Amino acid sequence: MTESARPKAFWPRQMIPPTPESFKELARDGGERLAAVSLAQIPAIPAGAKIHDNGCGSGAATTVIMASLPPEVAASISITGTDISRGAVDSYRARAASSSWPAEGLVMDADSLSFPDETFTHSFGNAMIFVGPRNNGIDAVKEMHRTLKPGGTLLLNCFGHNNVLEPIRKASRETRAGGILPEWDSFEQWTDPSLIASIVEAGGFEKEAIKVIPCHMFVNIGNYERATTLVWSMRGMPSGGWREEDEEKWDEAVDIVRRELQQTEEFRMLNDGTAEVKYPVIVVTATK
Repeated sequence: MTESARPKAFWPRQMIPPTPESFKELARDGGERLAAVSLAQIPAIPAGAKIHDNGCGSGAATTVIMASLPPEVAASISITGTDISRGAVDSYRARAASSSWPAEGLVMDADSLSFPDETFTHSFGNAMIFVGPRNNGIDAVKEMHRTLKPGGTLLLNCFGHNNVLEPIRKASRETRAGGILPEWDSFEQWTDPSLIASIVEAGGFEKEAIKVIPCHMFVNIGNYERATTLVWSMRGMPSGGWREEDEEKWDEAVDIVRRELQQTEEFRMLNDGTAEVKYPVIVVTATK
């Protein structure tokens, strides 16, 4: 089939286009909040620390690290942010320059780090382990273990539950022929704390040195109508792509997402029309 004859993807006219800006709007400050609740589980970062922000994105974890440090400590540390996405690293570098971070950004695969053995005192993977590395993250953890100094600290996290998954599934079942479910599955396997603990152990850390800590964070998702339209636009697409029936039943599907999310115990509507959602979080720390 020639390129000109290839069927064009169908996009419902009501959907918000999936751009980096719309995904950033969907995430809000969730990356920073996730980093903050995770960082609180380890001792304060000391002077002279050499930190690896693995899967750095645009710098959520580095932002929180820098905000947590007194000026004299901040002036003595170094941070290396790495990400497989060149666009993310470009954003990280720009943010580092504008914020005067003691940080550099490098394009690098988490499964194959180019650093020498025993380079870092701290290795952080904020919202990293469940979104990119192959082999269920074991290879990435092996690399984090290799590049940590003896006595160094590993910090990983994942979500213990995703509040919007079931509302999206219900909207899919009730508005689509055959009840076709969304392609997005919220990385559901990661909600089991024993999984990430077993991956850290398989990556080379001693079982006795691993701590699994259940936590939670609150995220204000903004204007509720806008936020739920974003959720359905970014997460509701069925396997195989959007269909014309999705456009026809768009309003019905979004209304279901709104209704069902409001009924979860983690949800709270605020007086200003925005909504706050509580997210369970699993934090794992380990010492080499």
